[in-house]
Amino acid sequence: MGLQFILGDATTDHAGTMATMVQANLQADSQNQIFYLVPNHIKFEAEVDLLKRLRAQAASVNGVYAQNRVQVLSFSRLAWYFLKNTALYQQPRLDRASNTMLVAKILGESKEELTIYAGEAHNTGFVTQLADQLSELVTGRITAEDLNTTVAALTPGDRHRAKLRDLGIILDHYEAEIGPYATNASLLSGLQQVMRNQDLSHTFIYLNDFNVFSASETGLVETMIETAAEVTVSLVLNKPYPAAPPVAPNLFLPAGRLYHRLYQKAKTMKVPIRLDRFAKPRPLSEGMNHLADWWQTSTNLQPQAPAQTAQNKEVELAVATDPYHELRTVARQIYQAVRQGARYRDFLILARRLDPYAAVIPAIFEEFNIPQFTDLERPMKDHPLVVLIESLFAIQDHDYQYQDVMRLLHTELLLPENMDIAAFRDALDTTDNHLVRTGITGKKRWTQTDPWRYFQRNPNADDSQLDPEADKTAQINAIKTLVADTVPQLLRQWQTAKTGREAAASLYQWLQTTGVIDQLNVWRQTANADGDLSRSQANEQAWDTFTQLLNDYATILGEADFNRDQFRELLAAGFASATYTQIPSTLDSVVISETGLVRLAKAKHVYVIGATNTAMPDVPNDSGVLNSEERQLLAAQLPDDRFLPEQGPTTTLGDPFINYLGFMAASEKLTLSYPMQNTQENSENQASPYFRQLAQALQLTPATWAPAGLGTSLKAVLGSPRAMLSDFVRAAGEAQHQKLPLSRSWQGVLASLKQTKLAPLAQKLAGSLTYQNNPGRLDPTLAVQLYGRDMNVSVSRLETYYRNQFEYFLKYGLLLQPRPEFELSPADTGSLFHAVLDQYLTQLRDAGQTLADVTAADVAAAVPPLVAAITKRPGYEILGSTHRMAYLTSRLSRLLIQVLTNMRQQQRRTGFRPMRTELQFGQIGDTRGLPGLSWPLPHGGRVNVRGKIDRLDVYRESDAQRFMVVDYKSTQHRFDDSDAYYGIALQMLTYVEAMANVPADPPFVPAGALYFHLQDPKFKFSTDLDLDIDRLKAFKYLGFLVAKDGADLAAVDKTISAETGGRSMMVPLGFKKDGAFNYNQSNILTPEDLSAYLLHNQALIIDAASRILAGDIALAPFQYGQESTVISNSDYQSIMLFDPATGFDHYNHVPKLKRKEVLGRVTTDPTQIPHHRQEDSQA
Repeated sequence: MGLQFILGDATTDHAGTMATMVQANLQADSQNQIFYLVPNHIKFEAEVDLLKRLRAQAASVNGVYAQNRVQVLSFSRLAWYFLKNTALYQQPRLDRASNTMLVAKILGESKEELTIYAGEAHNTGFVTQLADQLSELVTGRITAEDLNTTVAALTPGDRHRAKLRDLGIILDHYEAEIGPYATNASLLSGLQQVMRNQDLSHTFIYLNDFNVFSASETGLVETMIETAAEVTVSLVLNKPYPAAPPVAPNLFLPAGRLYHRLYQKAKTMKVPIRLDRFAKPRPLSEGMNHLADWWQTSTNLQPQAPAQTAQNKEVELAVATDPYHELRTVARQIYQAVRQGARYRDFLILARRLDPYAAVIPAIFEEFNIPQFTDLERPMKDHPLVVLIESLFAIQDHDYQYQDVMRLLHTELLLPENMDIAAFRDALDTTDNHLVRTGITGKKRWTQTDPWRYFQRNPNADDSQLDPEADKTAQINAIKTLVADTVPQLLRQWQTAKTGREAAASLYQWLQTTGVIDQLNVWRQTANADGDLSRSQANEQAWDTFTQLLNDYATILGEADFNRDQFRELLAAGFASATYTQIPSTLDSVVISETGLVRLAKAKHVYVIGATNTAMPDVPNDSGVLNSEERQLLAAQLPDDRFLPEQGPTTTLGDPFINYLGFMAASEKLTLSYPMQNTQENSENQASPYFRQLAQALQLTPATWAPAGLGTSLKAVLGSPRAMLSDFVRAAGEAQHQKLPLSRSWQGVLASLKQTKLAPLAQKLAGSLTYQNNPGRLDPTLAVQLYGRDMNVSVSRLETYYRNQFEYFLKYGLLLQPRPEFELSPADTGSLFHAVLDQYLTQLRDAGQTLADVTAADVAAAVPPLVAAITKRPGYEILGSTHRMAYLTSRLSRLLIQVLTNMRQQQRRTGFRPMRTELQFGQIGDTRGLPGLSWPLPHGGRVNVRGKIDRLDVYRESDAQRFMVVDYKSTQHRFDDSDAYYGIALQMLTYVEAMANVPADPPFVPAGALYFHLQDPKFKFSTDLDLDIDRLKAFKYLGFLVAKDGADLAAVDKTISAETGGRSMMVPLGFKKDGAFNYNQSNILTPEDLSAYLLHNQALIIDAASRILAGDIALAPFQYGQESTVISNSDYQSIMLFDPATGFDHYNHVPKLKRKEVLGRVTTDPTQIPHHRQEDSQA
């Protein structure tokens, strides 16, 4: 037995020296056996490297070399090697996920004993952290008794007592629970026992690339030293520390401490300690040697003379604008180097923390077509299998809540039979929209035997579209059947399960019978076929983790009474700590890693990115269950062979050594960089002290890494075709912004790219540089195909066209609609009001009555049954969905009673009576009403206008039927002459013309068009309050009346007349004392004025239809002054992307006109269409 140290700083070849010793051992005795131990994550690389070196020394023929006496292993694989046939190794393995599950169980069962941690069993984040801490304690050989001893040594009022006491209780239960399992600590302990009992006199053990050991690993190494023929430990260390450990500041502090511990232990065990050997220097560039010298002198606070600039060309510094362009520049340089003969494996990219780069790594390296392996753990908690299992529990907890059911279905693991994935996704989208629109939720609705029916939200809408009901009904019922036939079955089994084993078995069988396992296999096979090994293994590992958790659950709690909440928490805790194991997809790839992970020093060029002052040196993390102060309290009570890793501020002492190893992993060149911008926190970064000191010591001027621009030379940004395309777009965009010509070289880039398979993308991206937000025009043939040669339109559609032509195209040409949601919108309440008013007034008319004939009590009794009947119709489900909605329904009933009561009061003051409600003209859907309006178009075809008049009031005279069109509005409306002139208020004039054209005897003569505001007015209390009068004023009709003199309006309001004068409280009418109209109180059009307005209205309708069929779809929203409501109130903002600030988008800016100006224009030439000036909003 004996202990041999191989020392040397990072400029030396430790692996080469050890390979020479291994070769000598093999040649010395044919019985000699070699175990070469390295950290687990570099085992494969180390094995390949060692065998290559042995082959070179053996001078094998034809390069073929085989060796069965050399084992390159990690500690865990060494345990397998010696223990694989023992009972200990056959025990179930307690991996991180199952360990977390076990700790969650212990926390739940021991909460009565705990104080600090009593309520943490449901906190999966804490459970994961606690599980890691307990594992660390066991690996550190620390027992519950050690914790209790520490607690006993503390004063009664010490703030750490309660926490350490709880931890001792939990650790005591943990030690008892892990007995039947194989843990890392138990395997290392078992390995020690086996090694003590075996003849290792011909066993030579080598340990390389270790700088620190856990207590369990230290115990194993000490056993090796005591039992093996010889143990050789290689340490990155510049000198031995036999008598005392190194004192900070010291670059080699971690390795020096390990040397001293092993040296003293060997000395205590009276094991012969060989003379230290020093590794031979490895081939390094001159600049890398200067870098090594700088590390030692700067860390040990020694003075250093400035280096010559010429000596430092192999060390580069750079400052990037942001993390994305920092990493992109690195990728470009690697791409260029490989084109010059380098290999991808020659490059290593390191960061202290990869988090700021994790999201962009795949995209950047794919753009440059560079194979890469990111050595970073990826959590498993977002895998679809995990999401599916979580959703099953959530569905049971929340009674089939929309979010939970859709989350389950969107995993795409649960599929209907005989439905391909494209059809399933389409059906799921339809179902998603249906659920959002109808608010369907709850097991009762999902499992009802009656099929669901897909329908348009507002079936009475004027602009009904083609009904896709049958196809979509089939889709939503396919999804409904899928859920109803699968999910309740499992949830029932959980409800009836007696033991944990029954519940676990039912979950596994459910996954099998519903095809989830088959779908996972399909995913894996598809990934293999695509050559995506990482994706394939992710699915396999997720399933393996799940089955392991299920097995562990059955082992731990299989015979116990089933507790569903505990089952869920244990699975969640297990998955929360699970990660994917990753392997490189190719041997020749760029490795991306963190400096905290040991790597073989085989790269030629190392890039260290993210060298900011918060990453190098790293900010110490002291957020574990046991913080640094508590670890020190514990260490004071422990013997030397029991300890925990350092944590908190003390770890900063070893930070230089970690970065030193990372920097010195390169043999030829190091590039150190940092981004100026912190994109995660939207702040500026500062350079690392290492960066600043290195720049000063080696007289380096940092390069600037910025995005490619107009002034960037083409040579500097040469990369893959896809990367060059990105750079071209940026450079060309900069040229356009600065109004400068694009250089010939950049123009040549685009020309070359158009000769490659990227031509379509290059064309598209180049076109974006000159793109203007101008939709252009539709081909008239296409417009006719969209709308029909004969246009059948409602007046509201044409108003939309005059407000925004492009929105009309989106809404009625492409039939795009906003996603309907389960909410009570103004449109819903408006539909309800219209339906109730229509039905009640129709009932009265059928009974030969009017509102003036009934009492207020009659109205109050009639409305609630009508509301109740209508809210049961499809589309009104929301009004019965909750108690709050039921209350709102009752309020709507009271509002309608108030509206009808006021109408009753109004009708007692007027001679006009409702003749019809919801009076349709033209064809709406499959129903026909009165004759519609129809005019020929200049270029062929006709425009047919339809509509529905809310209420038609008529006063019969001997020679005429005077009528007033009444339109219900949920907000206050007035007749605006300017709006009517420009075409954005066509409704009232169109309705008047439609009725005036109806053949009748005597003829219909227009008396007015009025808006009625459906509202719930509030009145301020006063002593002279007269509710009847105030209600009349609040519900006053607004609009216009038609008359040549006061006699024409005598029946409109019988309480006033031209003879008596006065002002109406119900219509916009007032008389002066001389009998003339008081135009301050009236809104009167003469019959001649109305005729001119109607002719102009007709011209607007014909013009709009003509322009629609001509393909005019300009994005020029209507605007008065500075208002922007046409855009701000639009549902299509995200499609239009209208922004006047760009200088390309313009409003249709028009002046607001008064009646006198409008009359002047329409009486001169009623057919003259307003000239639409397009200018920006600042005009």
